[in-house]
Order: sequence, then C-alpha cells, then structure tokens
Amino acid sequence: MSKTKKSPAWLPVALSSLEFFVHSPEYKNEFGHDYVADRCNVNRMTLWRNEIYMKRYYEVREILQEYKPTKSTSGPSYTTDISAELAAAKEKNEQLQNELDALQLRLNDCYQMLEDNGIDPEFVYPTKLKKHREA
Repeated sequence: MSKTKKSPAWLPVALSSLEFFVHSPEYKNEFGHDYVADRCNVNRMTLWRNEIYMKRYYEVREILQEYKPTKSTSGPSYTTDISAELAAAKEKNEQLQNELDALQLRLNDCYQMLEDNGIDPEFVYPTKLKKHREA
C-alpha cells in the first residue's frame, strides 16, 4: 500500500494568496502569515507545519525583499529620496575632502617657509608638527 499524503483544503487558497503578492509586489507591506491565515481561516502554526506552503512562502519573501518601488502614486518614492540624499552626501563629502587636502598643502607650505627662513616650526606650531612630518 502506498501512503499518499492528502493536501489540506486550505492549501490552494493559501498558495493563491502568496501568488497575489508575487504578481502585485506593491502590497508587500501586507505580506505575512497573518494575511494568509485570515483568508484561510487557520492559525499560523498550521501554516508553519505545512512544508509546501512554507517553501513557497520563503520564495515569495525573497521576491518581495528584492522589490523596490519605482513610481509612487502618493508622492515621491522612498528609494528615490534616499538615492538623491546619498548622492548629495557623497558630493558634499568629496568637496570637503578636496578642501581638507588643499588646506593640508597650505599648512605644509607654511612649515616649509618657516624652515627656509631658519625658524623652527616646532616652536611656532608644536602640536601640528607631527602632521607636517608625516606628509
């Protein structure tokens, strides 16, 4: 005798609920076991015990994690705001780094002029001399 495992009556409804999220990823904030459990009239533990459901659940979760909204109907998309903010921060960081490099060169030139005129830079700027010697 072969043992065939009969799938529960709620399984097709649960799998179709998961497929809804695959085809409509913009609703990913509603995705979860609670949504499927409410539609199937079962509890979450019942869902967790079913291997077929859990396998598909993890696949759908991976798909939804990779989804990034491109166009929002209620204003600018969250990801584009972050991208623009990140680009502005990178540009500002590069500008500040260039300014810092230019100021370090000026400081090194000042130390060199002091040494050329026979003045000990350690006497004038004792704490900054370490940076001059490293450069």
